[in-house]
Amino acid sequence: MSSAVKARITAALVSVLAAGSLIAAGASPATAATASSPANGGALLSGAAAAQDAASARARAVQQHLMSPGDTLCTGTWTHAVSTVQFQRAAGGTLAWSFKLSNASQSALGPTVTVTMPYAYVDGKAVNPPYGPHTEPNWYNFHGSMNGYQFIGGGGGTIQTGNKLTFYWFLKGSTPNTAADRYITCQVPTPGSA
Repeated sequence: MSSAVKARITAALVSVLAAGSLIAAGASPATAATASSPANGGALLSGAAAAQDAASARARAVQQHLMSPGDTLCTGTWTHAVSTVQFQRAAGGTLAWSFKLSNASQSALGPTVTVTMPYAYVDGKAVNPPYGPHTEPNWYNFHGSMNGYQFIGGGGGTIQTGNKLTFYWFLKGSTPNTAADRYITCQVPTPGSA
């Protein structure tokens, strides 16, 4: 890895930590994890930050996974200044979530939003993200689920109780030069948990 790439990743990680501290101070508490927890974060982005490159987004996602012990269960409602995420694990093992933008995010991002999940991790390993791009009105309740997964580079499995998961969502606004990211790290609960 070249020194220029290392410098960009280091700069991105420093900005992630600084932004996370600022956002956490203004975020609402979550019922599942506090908004100041490294397990529950995100930021509204504008200007140059909204046009982040893949390396910066990956650095933020990796840092998020490493910062959180993932010891809070993926259950209940996770509230943050960017969005509210609700988790539920079905009796058959599938972990479902809903993802609703906050009023502040709706206002900042504009009437239409594209939500993607460019990065996801299971127990420290990158997996093919379980959520493709969805473009919907800003009030839409984005939703998805995960049960089976494939590791990047081969192999895979089915989520198990106790697995540490990180989901990293990226939101592109219809208002020019606006975006947001949202990330949660949590532990897979027992089947049938809400």
